[in-house]
Amino acid sequence: MDKENQNIAKGATSSLSRRSFLSEVAGIAGAAAIGASLAGCAPQGKTPTANTGGGDGITMKPGTYSTEGHPGAWQIWNLPVTITVNETALLKIEVPEYRFDHGETEVVLESVKEKLFPRIIESQSLDVDVVAGATMSSMSVLQSVEDCLKEALAAGGSDESAIDHFHRDVEFGAGEPETIDTDLLIVGMSTGGMIAMCNAAETIMSLNGDKRVSVLAIDKAGKYGGRSALTHEAQSVNPKRYIETHNNGEPFIDPAAYKKMWIESVTDAEGNVRAKEDVIDMFIEKSGDTIDWLVEHGWHYGTMHSLSDVAGGLLEFNTALSSNIDMGTYEDRRTMLDGYYKGILAKSCAQGADYMLETEAYDFIYDEATSTVKGVKARSVVTGQEYTINAKAVIMGCGGFGNNPELMDSLLDPRWSGIHKNLGFGTDTGLMMQAALNIGAGTWNADMSPIIMHLGLPRYLNKYEINQDESKLVGRTGRYATWTLDDVPLGLGLRGDSIAIDTAGKRFGNEATLMSFAPDIKGQSFNSYITGPYFYSLFTQSQADEISANGFTTIPRWEGYVSRGGVPDELPIPEMNDILAYTMEADMMWKGDTLADLAAQIGVEAAALETTVADYNAACAAGEDTAFGKAPEFMVAYDDGPFYAVKIMNVAFSTIGGLDVDPDIRVLKDDHTTPINGLYAIGNDSGGVLLTPENNYTVFPGIAQGWNQTSGRLAGENAARYIGDAYGFAEVTGVLMEIDSHTV
Repeated sequence: MDKENQNIAKGATSSLSRRSFLSEVAGIAGAAAIGASLAGCAPQGKTPTANTGGGDGITMKPGTYSTEGHPGAWQIWNLPVTITVNETALLKIEVPEYRFDHGETEVVLESVKEKLFPRIIESQSLDVDVVAGATMSSMSVLQSVEDCLKEALAAGGSDESAIDHFHRDVEFGAGEPETIDTDLLIVGMSTGGMIAMCNAAETIMSLNGDKRVSVLAIDKAGKYGGRSALTHEAQSVNPKRYIETHNNGEPFIDPAAYKKMWIESVTDAEGNVRAKEDVIDMFIEKSGDTIDWLVEHGWHYGTMHSLSDVAGGLLEFNTALSSNIDMGTYEDRRTMLDGYYKGILAKSCAQGADYMLETEAYDFIYDEATSTVKGVKARSVVTGQEYTINAKAVIMGCGGFGNNPELMDSLLDPRWSGIHKNLGFGTDTGLMMQAALNIGAGTWNADMSPIIMHLGLPRYLNKYEINQDESKLVGRTGRYATWTLDDVPLGLGLRGDSIAIDTAGKRFGNEATLMSFAPDIKGQSFNSYITGPYFYSLFTQSQADEISANGFTTIPRWEGYVSRGGVPDELPIPEMNDILAYTMEADMMWKGDTLADLAAQIGVEAAALETTVADYNAACAAGEDTAFGKAPEFMVAYDDGPFYAVKIMNVAFSTIGGLDVDPDIRVLKDDHTTPINGLYAIGNDSGGVLLTPENNYTVFPGIAQGWNQTSGRLAGENAARYIGDAYGFAEVTGVLMEIDSHTV
């Protein structure tokens, strides 16, 4: 029996097997041939002997038990979970097939079903590793399963302590270190990594006479797609397909004028161009082709997104969305995205490529004498299984270093360094970023702030009921709108008439536009990032009382991408005093009868805060905010206490500055000239080459995803050509598979 079939026989919970994957996605018989070159490389999951119960004095009432689930971030709430048990063992875990009402995306929950459920059942334990990249969903499911088990135990006459039977250490099943040989390795399976995988396979086949390829992709997460599964805007310049179908064959924008604007936006006060002009030239020339490539490979885009309100209209039609109205519902978008990922994987695997999930690369195999990367050291995050992966080229697309405290402190500008609240992705550990630095890789704008387009409290409040509005879809998440009184503190802190201060007690921007695009390319978009990990927002008792009586009004406020939703406008909130007290008890809000009292509680200089408020009040009296240009209708004087301060976190999506690359996406050494042979960096591992720390990344909407996609496509092709020229391609035997046309 080969290793793949051994793993299946043992109930391994690693990456979706090639056999089941292709059977599901492409309907291909005899799918075992797909993995002929790298059969059994998928990392094994935990392999404990299944515990059938008994002997511990527990008794459950056989049957099924269900729970509505537990609320969480990203509007992932009330996901029903059903378990089946006998007297002594958990037999089955199920969730609904149709998940739109419960806020989960297909690629995330599928990974939980494929990996977490079998681990729980095999080990009869809730103390198992969660699925990386699906942490919140994993934790919600674990809590729900525990609730159901408690009900089953109680129904069987067991006491409360019997739940301890399902909390036990789980033994790992790591074997001897393994060696894997491949032509090309992609580290990171976000959209960019998957594009690189597919385009590399196609390029190799075109260069090598349509023979099977030797390409491997790995990802630390238990799912593919990365953050791209949640982000869909992709900037591009003049995609030919859309020029023909949406603009009568005429370019949307003059490339020369666009470049001039771009260079202006990345030029600092001293006249230094902080981005790399040659890479900008490449992006302007080739990003449109990426959109065409994606469409040819199953991606759907609606009409080009109009951004006429950004940069004086110069960005109009320059961002393609997969979520525009002609796509249908946002559920359609999510289904499309899941189908795209499966389709592109099916095509890649049919050409001989392979992939391994829950596998973390942590170091390079590097020949210093020739400045050449020869592969990576990697391990299973589930079992600890070690791998030496020998490769002729490596494409690095690990998503940045947002979950590496040391690199966040050492690389980011001190103005915004520190430990940021994170959207929940724990896979961007920065291990390969550090490994690249260790072999002499250069950086470019690695000091830029993380991507901050989200705000939230330090922790979620979970006291009040979650309400769902089935008449309204949330545009970015594709889920029904929800709201809860737990979000009132965030709404109070992010109204246009608030005073936002940094940790020195000073205002830092226009509170009415903190979370919006600037009106011109030199303006500060989404500028709360300049305060570092957090800031404070001030409001008065009178403002709270007014909202209590009349509800939130149309005064601009940010509901929080990370919150479950915003409280409806003009809804009276008689619970206001209870909400304020609850938030203060949670140490996320403070109250002072005087500004000096409040300053002492939040740790800022009293004189600084008093001066800030005095200057603000003077601006209110004058009817003009000369400091930051806030509109007069949002200027409300802060004359009388009590005063409140709520702590607002700048929630990081990811870092974006990183390694220095040239227009061929090759990583350059710290001399910024010499390539490290065989090493490429895509997406947020190298996005700083297009940007400037002085104006963050939001000048050009969709640039992070656009760069991820374009750099991934080009890196796949360029790495394939490099391998062919420098080494030649491995001779791989096996039958090329047919893929149903609807999958790609």
